[in-house]
Amino acid sequence: MAIYELVLSHVRVAAERLWQQELIPYTWLTAGAVCIVSIVYVVYCLYFAPLCNVPGSTLSKLTSARMNINGLLGKLGDISIDEYYSRGDIFVLTPNLVIVSNPTDCRAILNNPQFVKSDMYKGFDGHEPNLLSMRSPDLARLRRKQVGPAFANGYLNDMEPIILECGINALEKKWDKLIAGSPSGKATINYSKQFTLATFDIIGALGFGRRFDSLNDEKSRAVKWVHDYDKLGFAHLVFGGPESFLAKLFLRRLLKSKEEFMTFGATVAEKRREQLYRGDFEKPKDLLQILIDAQHPDCKVPMTDSQVTDNSIILLIGGADTMSWTLTWTLHYLLLHPEVYRKVTEEVRREFTRRHLITYAEGKARLPYLDACIYESMRIQPVSGVPMPRVVPKGGATIQGHFLPEGTIACVCVSGVNHHKGTWSNPRKFMPERFLDDTKLKNNVLTFGSGVRVCPGRVMALYELVTILANLLKDYDFALPADSLFTPSRLDEHGNPVVMPRFQSFTVGPRYPKRDCNVLISSAPEY
Repeated sequence: MAIYELVLSHVRVAAERLWQQELIPYTWLTAGAVCIVSIVYVVYCLYFAPLCNVPGSTLSKLTSARMNINGLLGKLGDISIDEYYSRGDIFVLTPNLVIVSNPTDCRAILNNPQFVKSDMYKGFDGHEPNLLSMRSPDLARLRRKQVGPAFANGYLNDMEPIILECGINALEKKWDKLIAGSPSGKATINYSKQFTLATFDIIGALGFGRRFDSLNDEKSRAVKWVHDYDKLGFAHLVFGGPESFLAKLFLRRLLKSKEEFMTFGATVAEKRREQLYRGDFEKPKDLLQILIDAQHPDCKVPMTDSQVTDNSIILLIGGADTMSWTLTWTLHYLLLHPEVYRKVTEEVRREFTRRHLITYAEGKARLPYLDACIYESMRIQPVSGVPMPRVVPKGGATIQGHFLPEGTIACVCVSGVNHHKGTWSNPRKFMPERFLDDTKLKNNVLTFGSGVRVCPGRVMALYELVTILANLLKDYDFALPADSLFTPSRLDEHGNPVVMPRFQSFTVGPRYPKRDCNVLISSAPEY
C-alpha cells in the first residue's frame, strides 16, 4: 500500500493548506478530497496492488463486501466453486484474500506449519483457542497428541456400541414404529432432520456422557447451541469479532446461547470429575474421558477445566453437523441417481441378511461400492463450509505464478480441489465407480483436510457414515414423494440431475431442508 499511502498523505497536506487559507469552502474541500482519495484507491487496487494481476472480479479487488454479504446469505461456497470453474486455480475474493483450488498448492499450504490459521478462526474460540481455532502450530500439535488416542481404531472399537445404539439402532426403532402405524406400510420422514438428531445424540453421548435423546424428542437444545455457535463464527467475518460492539448489539441472543452452551459443558465435565473422584463408576470409553485424562506429554499436567469444556464443545460442533449433512447429501444423491441407488442396495443386501447389524469393520471390508458412494458424496458436495484461511508467512509465497506478499490470506478451497479438472474426469457428475477403478483417488478428496491439520475425527466419521447408511439401505426402501422438486428427470445445463440448493456457514447443508429432504420409507422385503 506504499503508493496509495504516499498519495493519500499528499492529498491530506494539500487539503489542510487550502482549508487554512480559506481558498475553498470546507464542504467542497471535503467532497473533493473524498473523490480524489477514492479514485486513487480504485486505481491502486486495480493496477498497482500486490494482487492486481491475480484473476478476480473488480468488486472483489476493491472491497470485502462481496465476501461478507454472500457469507451472510450462505452463498460463499457457491461463489467459490463457480469462480473456480470460470477463473481457475487461484482468484481474488477480497483485496487481501485469495482462493486456491490447485491440489498441489493446497496440500503445500496445509502441510506447511508456517502457513498459520488466520484470525478468522477467533470466532470459534471458547475461553481460549481450541482444536478447531488454534492459530499456534505448536499448541495445535500438542492438543492433537492429547486427543489422538480417542480416534485410534482400538478406542473407536470400544466406542462403537454407543455409536450403534444412538445412531442406527435409534433410527430403526423410530422408523419401524412410524411404518407400523401407517395403514399403507409407508411413512414420510425428513431425513435431514432425522440424521441431524441422531448424529447429535451420538456426539452428545461420546463428548458429554449424556444421552440427549434428541431423536425421540424431535428437538435438542444442543442442536440450537451448535448452530448459534456456528453463526457467531461468521459474525467474526462481518462485525470484526463476536465480542465487538456491533456483535453485542445485534447478536445478543447468540452470545447468550454460547454462554449457556459453555456453562453446560463445564457442568458436565465437573460432574464427571466428581464421579471419578468418588469412584462411583468405572471410567467410560468416550471422548469426554479422553479429554479429562489428557496430559501434557512432557510435564504430565492435565488440561484445565476450561480447556476440557472448550474442546468437548468443539468436538460436538465439528462432528455433528458435518456427519448429518454428509448423510443427507449422500442419500439425496442416491435418490437422484436410481441406478447408483439400485447397485448399492443390491450390494448391501447380497452381503448381509436383513436385520443383521452391520458394524463398521464388516461394512468397510465387504461393501466397496457403498464406500465409493460415501467418498463420491464427500467429493462432489463437501460439507466443509469455509475455505480454510491461512496466512502467507514472512517472505511471501508464489502460488500459480503469482507472488503473494506476507500477510495475504490464502484460502484452501475444498470444493475447488474436489472438483479440480486436472484430477477428476467429469467432476460435476456423481460417479462412485471412479473410486472402484482407482482406489488411490480417495487420497485426493480433501473434505477432511490434509497434512498437519487433517481432521482428527475422520475415522470416527466413517464409523458413523458406514454403519448408518449400510443398515438403512439394507432394511428400508426409499422413494421420493410425488411432489418432490428435485428428481432424476430434472436436469441441469450439464445433463446432471439438479441438486437441491445449499446453505453454507461453517458447514454446508440444504438451504430448505423442510421442503427438500422428505422421503417415503417402507420396510425392505424379506430376502
